[in-house]
Amino acid sequence: MTLQALLKKKDLTYLFLGGKGGVGKTIAASAISIKLAKHFDKVLVVSTDPAHSLSDCFDQDLSGGEAVRIDKVPGNLFGMELDAEKGMESFKELSSMGMPGAQDMGGMGMPGFGTTPNTTEGMPGGAPQMPGLDALGLGSDLLGDSIPPGSDEAFAFSKLLELIETNEYDLVVFDTAPTGHTLRFLSLPDYLDSFIGRMLKMRMRFGNLFKGIRNLFSGGAGEEGVEDNSMEMLETLKKTITKARIELADDTKTEFIPVTIPTMMALYETERLITSLKEYGIPVEHIIVNQLIPSSKDCPFCAKRFEIQEKTMLTLKQYFGEFIQTNVPMVPQEIRGIEQLTLLAEVLFK
Repeated sequence: MTLQALLKKKDLTYLFLGGKGGVGKTIAASAISIKLAKHFDKVLVVSTDPAHSLSDCFDQDLSGGEAVRIDKVPGNLFGMELDAEKGMESFKELSSMGMPGAQDMGGMGMPGFGTTPNTTEGMPGGAPQMPGLDALGLGSDLLGDSIPPGSDEAFAFSKLLELIETNEYDLVVFDTAPTGHTLRFLSLPDYLDSFIGRMLKMRMRFGNLFKGIRNLFSGGAGEEGVEDNSMEMLETLKKTITKARIELADDTKTEFIPVTIPTMMALYETERLITSLKEYGIPVEHIIVNQLIPSSKDCPFCAKRFEIQEKTMLTLKQYFGEFIQTNVPMVPQEIRGIEQLTLLAEVLFK
């Protein structure tokens, strides 16, 4: 069976591909996005993997964290590799805020979200600040020059929130990082929802204390209304995250396609991935099995590998029989560039 059923999901908005490292997630995501660009008005394929290979796959520079129109593809297809370092620079500039703006979430305390701070006259950085580390001049010192662990997942999730809010693309295809990164990414809505809830309680209980400290270090400069504005912005972010959770659990709008290969190690990791996806409420309907070796009588090595794969495929069917399974044969050439990706898309959607 193939991915043909995806073409019938007219409300599909977010498509994730994930799995063990080296199973062909990026190639599959690229080929699928080329196909779907013919059926949706505007499609974005975005890599959330810190070790990007999307540019290599399309043979076009998609780095820099901005959407780029992909050449020689029928339809409106854009590609983007998230730039963690660029996002961290933005985060340092906005670290003094600690709170999201109602229109732009650049200061939400999650790196890489948004690019243009809200304009508020008289505020450093052009945006309202929350009393915190930067009130003591400690923010930049604590951040240092390194990227904190988990920032890649935060960048990816913040970009997802931005895409949900702007609704700029009809379909977004996510080429995700290997399984561990992806599961941390998918756990962020629950974590942030709880975190922001605690922040709201802290602001309610200690708002006057924060305001007093802020006035102390700002020399008493008038910043009336900042506290109430911060509360409003936190509430806005909380609503955005709740909206994201609902969208990700909607099987008409979202689907996660695990990509695997016919080895027992990959099979076990795929099982753990699908179990976690079910716990998070993320819809799964398809599974792609990549790198299948064809049978051969002239190649003893190939014949043995084929025999092992056949046994693994029987086990795979027992584990994942409920899903639509698309098998992709191993090919002798490297799959790279629009021509090869288009040929792969025909196999996936045949």
